[in-house]
Amino acid sequence: MGDFQNESDAERAESLSTDRRGILRALGGVGALAAFAGGVAARERAASVADATDARSPAAARERARQSGDIDPVWGFPALSDETEPPTSVAHEVELQIRPRDAPTPEFVFEPTGLSVEPGDTVRFSYESPHHTVTAYHPAFGYLQRVPDEVPPFSAPALPQGGYWLYTFERSGVYDLHCAPHEIFGHAMRLVVGSTSGPGAEPLPDLCAQQGTAAETQTTMPGTAMPGTATAEATTTAAGGGDSQGDEDGAESGETESSTAEGSEQEGGEEELSPPRVGAYTVLSDSALDPDAIVEEGRVSWDDLDPESKQLFVQIRGFPPC
Repeated sequence: MGDFQNESDAERAESLSTDRRGILRALGGVGALAAFAGGVAARERAASVADATDARSPAAARERARQSGDIDPVWGFPALSDETEPPTSVAHEVELQIRPRDAPTPEFVFEPTGLSVEPGDTVRFSYESPHHTVTAYHPAFGYLQRVPDEVPPFSAPALPQGGYWLYTFERSGVYDLHCAPHEIFGHAMRLVVGSTSGPGAEPLPDLCAQQGTAAETQTTMPGTAMPGTATAEATTTAAGGGDSQGDEDGAESGETESSTAEGSEQEGGEEELSPPRVGAYTVLSDSALDPDAIVEEGRVSWDDLDPESKQLFVQIRGFPPC
């Protein structure tokens, strides 16, 4: 009897020990679950705060575009050929053209050059000729801001002939755009999205007033590349000036007398943001591209611009070198 009682006590002790271990495991599981739930809640709160603070940031806009399948607000949507189906409906089309003229350098054209659209419209930029970009005048690119606030620094890549690039203009305001390789030849345009507001609605700075004189100034720019040619030296003159002979005027090759059109360094070594350069400056200064005129007309053709705004400021000298 005593042995049996001792055996029963031992069994009860083992059972209690087993129960305690089960209870502890259960409590540990509940604690882990509570900790996990607390961590999830904390992350959700942090994400909520991040969304509240960064919802309008370029990174957040890109993430929303990726998740929804919309056009990327930085990279847009590039297509190498017309066979690529666009991911969304297109409201307007702009052609990127090269037109011959009576000069070694052709005309580089956005057609139309002025366009009025609504916020949320997607514009197709069709590459009727190659080697172009569609680039915003944005401080991140070294330019005076000519797009609405909080718009990211967007740009199309250089695409082949027959390709296209889509961009959705979400934010209201005036957008000045250019083709990076051909800006100095006047390859620029203006869009008005919903309203004539923002930095791009302001008149461009008066370069002649900044120089203090309307006299001819010159900028020798080695390394100006021409499509289909080797690197050439180009001489730039102010509007109204004739061909500028840098050596005859005492300026050495490669020396810049005025850096107004090219940007310069401010005090403290900071680079000064540049306005649209050379031909793009005169194109965007044309009265036909006044934002109110664009809204009134809906679209402004390259042919509607004053010929003086489209004149060629850059002359090729010394090419071919023979």
